[in-house]
Amino acid sequence: MTQDQLKERIETLHPETKVQVTDLTGTRDHWQVVVVSPAFEGKIMIEQHQMIMKILKSEIDSNEVHALSMKTFTPSQYEKFNK
Repeated sequence: MTQDQLKERIETLHPETKVQVTDLTGTRDHWQVVVVSPAFEGKIMIEQHQMIMKILKSEIDSNEVHALSMKTFTPSQYEKFNK
């Protein structure tokens, strides 16, 4: 899976979802993502992470995505986090 493919898959969460992807090892199977999405409104962090895991279930099950570090935010959380 490429960085762009991973980004595009996660962006299917919501039309306004923004995703930053980093390949942690250069092997294209250990990733770090920062996801900002209105879809996370009213959800606790574990629910937000479960939403991402559901989108990537087949890639995780096949080990195409071996490790995934996530930081998830609603747009307002992200704005506060970056002040």
